[in-house]
Amino acid sequence: MSDFFQETPAAIKWADEAEQRHQTGKFGEIVRAVIWTDARGSDGKLLVAVDPDRLVTKINSNPFTLLENHDPGRPKGLLLESASFENPDGRKFVAAVVGYYAGGDVLSFLGLGIDVDLSVPPPQQLPRLMDDVWVEIATDAREVDEDWLDQVTNDSPVRVERSELSHNAADSLQELIRVGLPYVLLVWNPFVTAIATEAGKATYAGIHAWFRKLLSRMADRRNPILDFHSHQDGCQVSFLFRGNNEKKLHEAMDALAGAAAQAARLISRLKSQGKVSRQMVYEFDKEALLWAPSFVLLNDDRIITDNLALIAIENLPKGLSLGLTRSNSL
Repeated sequence: MSDFFQETPAAIKWADEAEQRHQTGKFGEIVRAVIWTDARGSDGKLLVAVDPDRLVTKINSNPFTLLENHDPGRPKGLLLESASFENPDGRKFVAAVVGYYAGGDVLSFLGLGIDVDLSVPPPQQLPRLMDDVWVEIATDAREVDEDWLDQVTNDSPVRVERSELSHNAADSLQELIRVGLPYVLLVWNPFVTAIATEAGKATYAGIHAWFRKLLSRMADRRNPILDFHSHQDGCQVSFLFRGNNEKKLHEAMDALAGAAAQAARLISRLKSQGKVSRQMVYEFDKEALLWAPSFVLLNDDRIITDNLALIAIENLPKGLSLGLTRSNSL
């Protein structure tokens, strides 16, 4: 990283100015980094196949969360601003300034008077699903093979769209499998009493049966993280199913509807306090058999978490990731 900066005076000048722009006290430390280069593999292809100008535009319009080992449950900071450059040798790269959460203005659920153990019953009535309802599965081809994806998607009762993730970490410690779906599917449970039609009831049940099969197929994977990825009231919400213990995964699924109802209530509660949620991540406690919010990222770039170890940057690993999605025309 240092060579790219040292060889490119325009990048140094930009980083100096960008760091000053973001000295607001929200972050414990602000640093500069090279987040993309035009480095190529032995096959001549870009190691991270994204368009640098589009990457810059996307970051500057919607800052990216910096993740540890591309794990969506391990946020370390935020990419605040970026710009593309070319060094004297003609090598292209993207520079960024990064704000680390640790040591900054970190909020806590406890400090905000929010009881994360509060039980919220799932709704008893749900709307009819659209006829063209579909789900998305996004993976990095270096982690999850195409044959396995074919096997787990060929019996889905609804259309499955595939997207390709691009993780810029050198080594993969986990296999991230992101499933994008409508929020109503998260709060459905077998005890829902009112859905518009019998066909609608069958669709909900059929999709959930397929989810159960997908959970069982995690036994095929080495160290999977299954991210049920959805949106509620303007907030991106993730429920992370970790590991390949089939019994624990199904226990997490049993408790999902109540957790999704709690997450919706939490988003509303925070909004009533003037805090607009941008992203919320839930983790499952395999001992207590309960879901709980791990962290919330707010629109003002602050983080809410009761677990300071989550954002610690001591002994920070080299495997930091942006979790890029190639399907987003990057």
